Amino acid sequence: MDTRSYTDFSITVATYVTKYTGIWVPRNAAEKLQRKISMIYTAFVLLYGIYVNAVDIYHSWGDATHCTFVILNTTCISMTTVKMIILNFNRAGFVDALCYAQRHFWHRNYDYEERLIFSKSVKYCIGYVIFGVASLQIALSGYVITPLIENVGRNKSNRVLPVNMWVDLPLYDTPYFELMFTFQVISVYVIGAAYICPEIFLCLFNLHVMGQFRILQYRMLNFWNVESKEMNAVMYTDHCYAALKKCIQHHQLLIEFCAKLEQVYTMSIFTHMAVLSLLLCFDSYEIVVANTSASMRIIFLFHGVGSLGQLLMLTYTSHFMMEESTNVITAMYLGSWSTLPMNEVGKSFRSAMKFVMIRSLKPCYLTAAGFFPLTLGTFTSLLSSTFSYFTLMRQSFMRSDEE
Repeated sequence: MDTRSYTDFSITVATYVTKYTGIWVPRNAAEKLQRKISMIYTAFVLLYGIYVNAVDIYHSWGDATHCTFVILNTTCISMTTVKMIILNFNRAGFVDALCYAQRHFWHRNYDYEERLIFSKSVKYCIGYVIFGVASLQIALSGYVITPLIENVGRNKSNRVLPVNMWVDLPLYDTPYFELMFTFQVISVYVIGAAYICPEIFLCLFNLHVMGQFRILQYRMLNFWNVESKEMNAVMYTDHCYAALKKCIQHHQLLIEFCAKLEQVYTMSIFTHMAVLSLLLCFDSYEIVVANTSASMRIIFLFHGVGSLGQLLMLTYTSHFMMEESTNVITAMYLGSWSTLPMNEVGKSFRSAMKFVMIRSLKPCYLTAAGFFPLTLGTFTSLLSSTFSYFTLMRQSFMRSDEE
C-alpha cells in the first residue's frame, strides 16, 4: 500500500497514528516487523490499562469520586479495545478503501475550479487533524501534570503515580518509581493514539467524499458550457451525453466508496455511539457534582470537550457528506437538458438523467450497525441522552448521601 503519489499533512498524521497503533499494512519486511511490535505493544497496554483500573476500582470502592474517575478510564480503554479489534478484523477493507481513495480521489488531475474544491477539502482535513491531535494532547497531559503537581513537597513514601498500583512491590522507591511513572505516561499516550485511530481516517474520508460530491456537481453544471461554431445540435447532444456518462461513472465510484466505508466502520461507530453518552455523563458528574480537586476537574473538562469535539466532527462530516450526495439532484436538474433535441441520444440522455436523480434520492451516509444514520441529529440526540443519564446519576448519589 503506497500513498506517496499524493499526501498532505492530514494524511501524514493519520498514517503515523495508524502505524503507531499497528493498523497499517506493511510494504516490506521491516514494516511488517514494526507493525507486529506496535500491535503487540498496543494490545498489551490496553489490557494492562483495563487490569490496573479494575484493580483500582476494587480497592477504592466506596469513594464515589475516585471510582467514577477510574470507571471513566476503564470504559474509555474498553471501548478503545473493542474498536481496535473491529478495525483489525476489517483491516483488509480499510486498506481497500484507502487504496480506492488514493487511486480515484487523491490526485492532481483536476481543472482550476476542481482544484479549488479539492484544496478546500484538504484544508478541512488539516483543521480536523490539528484540532483532534491538539485536544488529545491537552486531555492526556492532564493525566501527567496532575500527579506531578501532587508530588511536589511529598516524600518518597507517599508519592503518587498517574494510575494507582495495588501491588506489594517497592514501586515508590527510586528508581522504580521513575521507571513506572515513565511507563504509565507512555501507556497513556499509546491508549490516546488508539482512542482516535479508528475515527481519524474516517473523518478524512468523509471530508474528501464531501468534496468529491461537490466536484461532481460542478461537472454536472458546467459540461453544458461548450462554445464552438462548428458544433451543431446533434454534436452538442453527443458531447453532453458523453460528459454525463463520465459524471455517472464518478457518481458510481462515490457510491461504491461510501459502501466500503459503511462496511468497515459501521460496528466501530456503533460501539462509539453506545458508550460515548456514558462517558460524557461521567465527565459531567465529575465537573459539576463531585467534590474533587481543580486539577481533576480540568482533566474531565478537557476530556469532555475533546469527546464532544470528536463526536461533532464525526457526525458533521457524515451529515454533510449525506447532504452533498442529495444535492446531485439539484445540480443535474439545473442543467440545460430541456434544450436538447428529442432524437435518440437526447432521449437516452434524459433517461440516464432520471436514473441519476432517482438514485440520488437515496443519500450516501454512514450508520451505527444499521440502527440509525450518523447525522447532526445523532449529535443532539446523544447530548439529550447524556443529560438524562447525568440527571439520574446525580439524583442517585444525592439520595445515597441523604440516607
